Amino acid sequence: MTPQEMENGRRAVARECRDKLKLLNKLNDKQSTAILKYYLPTFTLTLTKEHLEKCPANMWLNYYVRTIDKEINDGS
Repeated sequence: MTPQEMENGRRAVARECRDKLKLLNKLNDKQSTAILKYYLPTFTLTLTKEHLEKCPANMWLNYYVRTIDKEINDGS
């Protein structure tokens, strides 16, 4: 896979995760952790060794989910 395809895959998984998190009316830590853990194995497959040397996979997933949420909300 090319680096762009890998990035697109990471963003697709993070977008699905974000959508699932947004469906919940009142989000708590247990629910958000369960949703993130559900998407983590798929997301981890898209990470490179360089990614995993810098931070754990769960931190990358959180970063991508927050970034996509910010993009969707026009940076606000």
